[in-house]
Amino acid sequence: MKINLLPKLLFAVLLAFTLSSFVYFSFGNIYSSKILNYQDFSQQFNSGIYQYRVLSGYFLLWIYDFLTTLNIDYSIFKLKFLDPDAEPQMYLSFYILNTFFLVLSSMILVFITEARNFIATNSEKILMISIAIFASVFTQFVIVPYDISSYFFLLLFYYFFLKYLENNSVSILVLLMGLMVISTLNRESSALSLSLAATLLYEKFGLKKEMIKPLLTLTVTFVGVYFGMRFLNESFSTNDGNLLAQNFTDPKNMLGILFWIIFFVFTIFLSKDEKTKRNILIFHLFSIPYIIMCFYSGIIYEIRLYIPIFLTSLLLGRTEQTRIH
Repeated sequence: MKINLLPKLLFAVLLAFTLSSFVYFSFGNIYSSKILNYQDFSQQFNSGIYQYRVLSGYFLLWIYDFLTTLNIDYSIFKLKFLDPDAEPQMYLSFYILNTFFLVLSSMILVFITEARNFIATNSEKILMISIAIFASVFTQFVIVPYDISSYFFLLLFYYFFLKYLENNSVSILVLLMGLMVISTLNRESSALSLSLAATLLYEKFGLKKEMIKPLLTLTVTFVGVYFGMRFLNESFSTNDGNLLAQNFTDPKNMLGILFWIIFFVFTIFLSKDEKTKRNILIFHLFSIPYIIMCFYSGIIYEIRLYIPIFLTSLLLGRTEQTRIH
């Protein structure tokens, strides 16, 4: 490990921990107050589309059960809840889980920005890491167990995919397949890893077999896990209802659309050159299935939905590949 990497890692970790701690312990949560107890959480996340996001749910309940074994006086946290049924133990479980993965995400961001094909000055690298952390924390007014962890798996995929592009190693491709399995068990937004892979492969190889073969391999992995979970559950739900009209008429959701637009433009402004701007646009093009599902069945006011696209676009704006003819 480079010596000058240690201060950056320490800064990123402390920034992630500090911001997450302030958000969870300095503000009363309004939006997610109804799921801050074991019974309501289990009822919501064991049904509909949520039942397929198994990994993070297991993590959260494991932390919850572990806290049960400890004799903690939760009054020391001076937590205030709007819902009388909210449990400090459940809230603390969310905090531990999401802060842990935010810290891991901050570390991966440092490693990505130190990659050979990531073009930026040291000041720009620190700025972009900080922006990514701030944006991720800012969206935590919607508390769920799978968002921050999904960012981590997406960033980890990004890091190792850059390694794959260097030498087309079969072993790294197998590792990427494993990451695809794990991240899909966590949240179906892992499909954005395919959009990222398609963008970088197209930039380097164009529409050649060097692009098609690894992308097809990763896609088959995703599809296998995605539909496999639905076969095992004997349910094929892909969404929890049509919210399309609501997303274009409700004032809060229109504010969410404004967030998407502003943060998209932000990544364009920060991108290195016209080539990287084009890659951001191509990535959004490959991400259309995810975007459509967000508008169809998601609540756009929950701006967390755009964060994985934002993080990837932010990094693509400074990632440079040489086209192989």
